[in-house]
Amino acid sequence: MIKILPTIESPADLKHLSMEQLCALAQEIRETIVTTVSANGGHLAPNLGTVEIILALHLVFNMSQDRLLWDVGHQCYPHKLITGRYKQFSSLRKSGGICGFPDPAESPYDLFSVGHAGTAISTAVGMARADALLQHDTRVVALVGDASIVNGVAFEGLNNAGTLQRQLLVILNDNSMSISEPQGAFANYLEHLRVTTTYDEVKRRVQDLLDRIPYGQKISDIGFQIKHGIKNAIAPGHIFEDLGLKYFGPVDGHDLPGLLEKLNELKNLPAPAVLHIKTVKGKGYEWACGDPTTFHSPKPFKVEGCRVVINQGSGRSWTSAFAEAMIQLCRKHSNVVGITAAMPDGTGMIKLKPLFPERYFDTGICEGHATAMAAGMTKAGLRPVVAIYSTFLQRAFDQIFQEVCLQGLPVIFCVDRAGLVGDDGAVHHGFCDLAFLRSQPGMVLMAPSDERELHAALEFAMTLDAPCEIRYPRDNCPALPPGPAVAWSMDRTGGVSRRLKEGLDATIVAYGALAAQALSAANLLENEDIHVGVVDARFCKPLDGAMLDDLFEKAQPIITVEDHAVINGFGTALLEYAQLHGHDGRLLTRVGIPDRFIKHAGRSEQLKEIGLDPAGIAATLRDALARRQPLEVDAPTQPRRGGRRPIARLRH
Repeated sequence: MIKILPTIESPADLKHLSMEQLCALAQEIRETIVTTVSANGGHLAPNLGTVEIILALHLVFNMSQDRLLWDVGHQCYPHKLITGRYKQFSSLRKSGGICGFPDPAESPYDLFSVGHAGTAISTAVGMARADALLQHDTRVVALVGDASIVNGVAFEGLNNAGTLQRQLLVILNDNSMSISEPQGAFANYLEHLRVTTTYDEVKRRVQDLLDRIPYGQKISDIGFQIKHGIKNAIAPGHIFEDLGLKYFGPVDGHDLPGLLEKLNELKNLPAPAVLHIKTVKGKGYEWACGDPTTFHSPKPFKVEGCRVVINQGSGRSWTSAFAEAMIQLCRKHSNVVGITAAMPDGTGMIKLKPLFPERYFDTGICEGHATAMAAGMTKAGLRPVVAIYSTFLQRAFDQIFQEVCLQGLPVIFCVDRAGLVGDDGAVHHGFCDLAFLRSQPGMVLMAPSDERELHAALEFAMTLDAPCEIRYPRDNCPALPPGPAVAWSMDRTGGVSRRLKEGLDATIVAYGALAAQALSAANLLENEDIHVGVVDARFCKPLDGAMLDDLFEKAQPIITVEDHAVINGFGTALLEYAQLHGHDGRLLTRVGIPDRFIKHAGRSEQLKEIGLDPAGIAATLRDALARRQPLEVDAPTQPRRGGRRPIARLRH
């Protein structure tokens, strides 16, 4: 049988297919997604559930002119396959290949690079308003899925969408799941809608009933209230209707003829509307439907009959290490509670649930609420540990500022996926948490270099009377040599670092997990008779002042290494320290994420690309040593902390 998918070069090619061919195409799309994700990893179950929706949208709308906005854009694989990217699909999430999220650089059918939840409705409202003002004859569709409708920005968008006086269609792809089970009262409300009669049918019944209620002109207001009360009592979806959006559904999201009929009916509706579609996450594959959480975004895997084996790789991940440390913390401290925002598996917090169910909280995709809730819990006497990905933590910045730091509350933020995240790419890199957290008075910033240090950092965090961050990457924990036993502490000079290696020619000051790469770089240079010391900084705020004074006064090159943006990161903190204490900042070279977005690739490839691998760090050190000039020592011209010391200056 001749395959259909290879012949689809644009959505226009769909319009020549029969319904039988379209159904066959849907199966081919699913097979292609499974084949590719099994080899590359990626988002599997969400995409298997959106195939018919994507086909129907491209059949009914002209998305080369109309607007398609994505929420949680990882559901876009079927869309990519029918918009000219089938031949490149095997390169999904690989270096130089196509992105796992919508990407305007790839196709005009992708309007935004989007990987965060809650954004589609607001951007859709913006495009609808602009098109109206510019008199563009376009239709706008926002596709919202994986329980992102509960996000606060999504509600803000709905609130404003209801005031539109033109077409806007919000498709609520309801698969009864987020990444794991959805949380909260609104999720329960959607569950209620799923098991009720469709709203269209109820409206017909309600209208028939209401038409039989006689009332005269004098009591019209009473009659209206009676009608409105009956409608709200027996008709589903009235929350959306009360916000000013017409509600339709629920409808079967895998019934392609039914979807086409409904979308054609709503295509030119001159008012904002919500179409509630029921889908199955993992549709077409029993093993994916049976475990949609595991197959939400699996690593590469093999299908062996009815059995699926996921490649586990080697080593212990930082996420697993945190999960174990969190369990130990709860066993030791009865007032500790764990909070996650719809990422129980991704953060490892799910391990807490069976052991301490009353001390485990999942707020859904609501990072701001999770943070403010943690503040309330802390104020009432608990010690919350909030586990959030770095890229999602920035969505809670206002609550971190207002509810946590301004109040001086000792909330512990454990920040996973800090730094480069590999094949998820630019939408998910955690490159700016230091930049915004460092600005907050009282915030303590920490980064452990291995698993033992992570456990110790968490225990130390429990002693603080201030908010703190503990950050770690999406990677395996490095196996560092035991090194000196230096307790986690803060003294009058700042946070206490530890020295991993002595060296007379230069020093690498590493922040967090990249201490392993720093040690490897120093060992490489040892073979060239270049002796480089390595310091595990541990703290970005407060810095270890005693250690820094000692390094600057040696007047040797200092290299900072961090898995964060160079702009306003750890290295910048050292430059500021040098300026404040009269040290020569020219001794310092910063190595980190440059001022550009890093594309998807393997994490090790990304580190190599920007010089954060051992060879890259060693090359930076060679350059720094080559630039070094003879030094002269002058008497100090100003007093500094710790007494009057000579100031080393470069001779010009």
